[in-house]
Amino acid sequence: MNILDRILQSKRREVDALRATGYYQAITTVSPVESVASMAESIRLSPTGIIAEFKRRSPSRGLINGTADVERTIEGYASEGAAACSVLTDTPFFGGAPSDLARASRVAGRCRLPLLRKDFIVSREQILEARMLGASSVLLIASVLTPCELADFAEYARSIGLETLVEIHASDELDRVTGIGADMIGVNSRNLADMSTDISHAMRMGDEVAARCGGAVIVAESGIGSIEDINNLRQYGYSGFLIGERFMRESDPVHAFHVFLTCS
Repeated sequence: MNILDRILQSKRREVDALRATGYYQAITTVSPVESVASMAESIRLSPTGIIAEFKRRSPSRGLINGTADVERTIEGYASEGAAACSVLTDTPFFGGAPSDLARASRVAGRCRLPLLRKDFIVSREQILEARMLGASSVLLIASVLTPCELADFAEYARSIGLETLVEIHASDELDRVTGIGADMIGVNSRNLADMSTDISHAMRMGDEVAARCGGAVIVAESGIGSIEDINNLRQYGYSGFLIGERFMRESDPVHAFHVFLTCS
């Protein structure tokens, strides 16, 4: 069993347990955060296109940053010019929690910063929870969902006011994401099966994705280490750039973001 299989097994157990406790039924009685900003539009209009991520740990790297405060970090990312922020909400493998998204939302709402709930979505309930916690969009990973699930989750997200970032890694996954109305298509340079990363993978796929996905915003994920990487990726049709570990591995992620923009 590879890392991705273990994560998905854990996630399905987690969702089943929360469903059994009545948690998901309870959140339907909560008023959702109102007037969230469009992540796709923010990326289109942003001079940086950067989706700055808040992530405490990863299965491949272990602990990345155990001290950064989510509200301070999100507020700092916004002030430095992030187009959007991604918040990891998986606990066992990434050290996050839904409460991180709720706290980030309090800050993001003040500055009209879009938030992506980054998790392994395997149920409609998680999508609803993301909306209630203040996300602007949710991540849907093509490789872990059936074509029917992918289309259903994308439609359900739209119906409750959420955008979708649909992630692919392999070229054959393009057939599954075209036509489902994704607001954003992400190409992950990290292979989730073994967690290896090769940024040239995104460059090889960029033109094909841009040609086949209509007006969707195209996002490069993982392995981006410099402004030069971003400039190179723009040539292949990308306008969004999801960056996490590059900032979070420093004690002050906001300062690391500032240095990235000014000194790369």
